[in-house]
Amino acid sequence: MAKCPNCGKTLHFTDWKQDCPSCGVNLIYFKSNERLLAESEQAEIEHAKHQPAIDRAKAAFFGSAPAIVRIILHVLPIGALFLPLFSISGKNINAIDIYKIISESDFGTFIKEAFGGINKNTALIPLLISAVLIIFCLICLPMSLGRHGVIRNRILNFLMIGLSFISLGTAIYAGLKPFFGIYIYILLLIAICVYNFILVKKGLNVKYTTCYIGGLKSEDYFRFIDEGMSELEIRKKMVEALTAMQEEVREKERLAALEEEERRKAMK
Repeated sequence: MAKCPNCGKTLHFTDWKQDCPSCGVNLIYFKSNERLLAESEQAEIEHAKHQPAIDRAKAAFFGSAPAIVRIILHVLPIGALFLPLFSISGKNINAIDIYKIISESDFGTFIKEAFGGINKNTALIPLLISAVLIIFCLICLPMSLGRHGVIRNRILNFLMIGLSFISLGTAIYAGLKPFFGIYIYILLLIAICVYNFILVKKGLNVKYTTCYIGGLKSEDYFRFIDEGMSELEIRKKMVEALTAMQEEVREKERLAALEEEERRKAMK
């Protein structure tokens, strides 16, 4: 059962009116301003908590020239897969031909042959997995400045390079002739790994958005909370900050009005 927020009386289904039958307070509008203020503050708090992650994602993906170069580097190996990679029975194949080989064959038979001994199927599977990991790396780039971003990137980069070398070595052992496409592909994967190491060392510039909670900067608000400041003291500081912001807006409006007046006088 619900209770009156003012007197604590238990309300029944028969108490359908918006006024409390005991104290007469309006149940809908009771402390509505306080509730609205608390809800708006909570919304601002949640925004301030999540905004830094959004800022880091923007900086990691397209926030600067080094980040854009990293995207290009991740796309280039995919293009290299369309160059001649291996020669099978005198025919040069690339990613499209590999897809046709897999799609035209029974998947179960293909996997069985791949793990039944070293052959062309054994060479193609690591290459395909490394290509999938490149796409996965692209998806993970916005999260590269997160808590586990650096470790995740390095693991994925080493896996891609390792799988590409396994594919090359297995192909040579199985009698497939490697072409320049596979070497360009491996070199580009190594370039991605090296570039990521450089970015980690130099760092990417993150422009954090200033968030406000009740007129206070979010970092000040959270610092006051950590210091154990009471809600009343924080509200006082909020009022002071909002007053200062309002005065600043009024001053800007006054200066703008003066500039407009001087411009009009100069035009006469």
